[in-house]
Amino acid sequence: MQNKNRPQEGTLLISRPLIGDGFFEQSVVYLTTHDQDGSMGFTLNKQSALIAQDFMNQLPGEDPIFYGGPVEGDALFYLHTLDTLNGAMPAGNGLFLGGDYTVLQDAIKTARELNIDSAKFKFFLGYSGWAAGQLEEEISHGTWIVLTPPFEIEPLSMTNESWRIYMKTLGGEFALWANAPDDPSMN
Repeated sequence: MQNKNRPQEGTLLISRPLIGDGFFEQSVVYLTTHDQDGSMGFTLNKQSALIAQDFMNQLPGEDPIFYGGPVEGDALFYLHTLDTLNGAMPAGNGLFLGGDYTVLQDAIKTARELNIDSAKFKFFLGYSGWAAGQLEEEISHGTWIVLTPPFEIEPLSMTNESWRIYMKTLGGEFALWANAPDDPSMN
């Protein structure tokens, strides 16, 4: 894990403590796209109360849905490791975005029936998006720390606690925030 503070596809954005943004406070975002037109990513550590089976009733199990970001909050997106899924777009580090929804369901169902964990996936409502130059400006103002692979935690395995784990890993002044309450005024 390296901090180069330069966003690109396949990097993580770790929000600095107390950025003053309700949605992105204590967030870990995976960038799936970053180019001259802007940036797109998914917040990996904001689990909702919904499960994927609320949308895909043929899918066995209970897979949590995460809040991917404030853009298109009513649309379902998914990141996964299925490189053979038709229509999936490469998103860096062996991850793919979207693709044929029916094939995804079948692949997950088959893997579960055979008790194999070969295909990893994560579901999101909405995404995080930035206009051209907006993310670079936020980084220059100290809103985000950019981390390049290899990561401390595999992106599809992130949980609500991942931001705190990264604060500990970054050390120094950041380590103090790892055990701070969500609302420091309640301390």
